[in-house]
Amino acid sequence: KVVNNGSMRNLKNPCNLSNTEKTYGEVNQLGGVFVNGRPLPNAIRIRIVELAQLGIRPCDISRQLRVSHGCVSKILARYNDTGSILPGAIGGSKPRVTTPNVVKSIRDYKQGDPGIFAWEIRDRLLADAVCDKYNVPSVSSISRILRNKIGNLSQPSQYDSKPSPPHSFPSVHGVNGIDKPPVESDIKYTQVNF
Repeated sequence: KVVNNGSMRNLKNPCNLSNTEKTYGEVNQLGGVFVNGRPLPNAIRIRIVELAQLGIRPCDISRQLRVSHGCVSKILARYNDTGSILPGAIGGSKPRVTTPNVVKSIRDYKQGDPGIFAWEIRDRLLADAVCDKYNVPSVSSISRILRNKIGNLSQPSQYDSKPSPPHSFPSVHGVNGIDKPPVESDIKYTQVNF
């Protein structure tokens, strides 16, 4: 047998591994085995929550179960927020939250107040119970909806007629007999010789 990175291997029969060698993954600083990118087994998640409910501090749970403190904290935070110990989905995309009702509400808010910000719309969606904290669109999603589905309601189109407000000042053009702004061809240059 030869020692290789702390594990014993039988060179004559490499498939004949002991139980400790059949585990795969990495060893954390506490001596616990984990597989990077994979969720912690449910049995350990349940034990973390049980120990926390007994009043044991997260740092002590971490040492006892040989799970990183960050992992323990994340599982407890998720449990406090959602009541679930189950891990989140691995990969895939988030569920679509921009239902037609949400888009209509965003359009109504923007039409009612063209200067409203995306974060204000997000707050209104929550306050008016159009969405809850689990399915409310992000500020960037709301901005994308405004840009792609609704357009900019606060800026009139260049083709819209623009009546001047009663308090506006007259243009220089139209004063003293000038009907239109000068064009390059209208300007006459005089050559000066030195």
